Amino acid sequence: MIKLHTWILAGILSLVWIGSANAHGDITNLPSSVQVLQYQMSLWIEPEDLDKRSGLAMAYFRTNELDKAITELETVLAADPVHFDALNGMGVVLIKKGQAKQALDYLQKAYAINADDVMIHVHLSIAYDKLGQAAEAQKYMEKARSLHKAAGGNEEDIDKEIKIISGQ
Repeated sequence: MIKLHTWILAGILSLVWIGSANAHGDITNLPSSVQVLQYQMSLWIEPEDLDKRSGLAMAYFRTNELDKAITELETVLAADPVHFDALNGMGVVLIKKGQAKQALDYLQKAYAINADDVMIHVHLSIAYDKLGQAAEAQKYMEKARSLHKAAGGNEEDIDKEIKIISGQ
């Protein structure tokens, strides 16, 4: 009986913690494993919310559950084949899975939708680098750094993204 009460109390505390983050509109400060739970609960209420489903996919990516991430992204792309975040996310997941050629297809589609996004340039650079196309990789990385600098961004943001995607 004590174990049941402990589980109930833990569940209530988790919901309060998760609800608190959700009330403030930003769950990105929560650990990725908690983000997965938050997105799953949100999708239970609103299963058609493609942005939340894409967010769940990236939380799965950060917890290294790449096959689950792909499943969620495929669901988003089946409903909206030009969903920028899902196309970009699929590219990122496929890079991490060692499938840079397939990743490049998704990233190029995302780039066609929003060529001004800094991270799409970073992701394209990583994919080209993995494919041994150094000149293309450098071109996209230079553009990413230029865009990021113009927006007042910190160089470390790009370096951190490279480490996350490349697994370094």
